[in-house]
This record gives sequence, structure tokens and C-alpha cells, in this order.
Amino acid sequence: MTDRFYPTELTCFCLVESQGQLLVQHKTDSEFAPSLTFPGGHCEPGESLTASATRELEEECGRTVTDWRLAGVVNFRREDGNKELIFPFAATLPTPLPTRVAPGTKNEGATGWLPVAQVAAAPMNAVVQGVWDAYRKGEVRELYFD
Repeated sequence: MTDRFYPTELTCFCLVESQGQLLVQHKTDSEFAPSLTFPGGHCEPGESLTASATRELEEECGRTVTDWRLAGVVNFRREDGNKELIFPFAATLPTPLPTRVAPGTKNEGATGWLPVAQVAAAPMNAVVQGVWDAYRKGEVRELYFD
């Protein structure tokens, strides 16, 4: 019998809109650099996926959202051969307030608001582009990258 348990990294993306703008990040410390991406990160042991989205958004942007809606799932094999699942969550804030890194947390790249009409022209890797395209079409589905 084959072992059905193998290393899998659980992460989230936070797609947050406000007044025609999208909250974006230019990560400097991940496989997504130098691609434009979305705030987000790892789900900690004992933490729900939505709680990780709330925590990551607070840490990376200083913004609070607790009313998330699942916007799909990304399933891919990393360069090291392990699997990663990214859970994109979407939310809307009433005002696009300035962002800031929470005190005591690592700055993983600049965050800020970008007009939604300009997002498609930004440099994005295939995973981020796939999430953006599905989100804009309102498609909640699995995106698989082998």
C-alpha cells in the first residue's frame, strides 16, 4: 500500500477590493517574486484557513477583514517536489486606507492599492495570473499547475 500522506504547504491569498481598487503586493521573499501578487501566506498549525487570511492581511497590510468568501483553490507542485495548496479568499473594504506592516512582523514586500483596470497590465507569474483571471470572471474553481 502506498503512503497517502506527503508534505503539503497550505497558504492563502487575500483579494481585497475597495472603491475600484485592489490590494496588491510586490513580494520580495517568495517564488512569486518579482511578480505582482496578493497579500497572504502560510496557514499555521491549529489555524483555520480564513483565520490565516485575516492574520496575514493584518500582518502585511495593517487591514482587518473577517468576512471572507472562498474564491477558489490553487493546486501545484513546487520546485522541491512538494505540493502547495493556495486558498484565495475575497473581501471588500469600504475605504482603501493606506497599508502598513504590523509592528514586529517581517516586511515581505510593498503593499498598496492598484486600480482594478491596471491589474491585468502588471507583471504576474502563471499562478497569480490564473487566480486573477478566475477571480475577475467570478469563477470559483480549482486551478491546477503541474
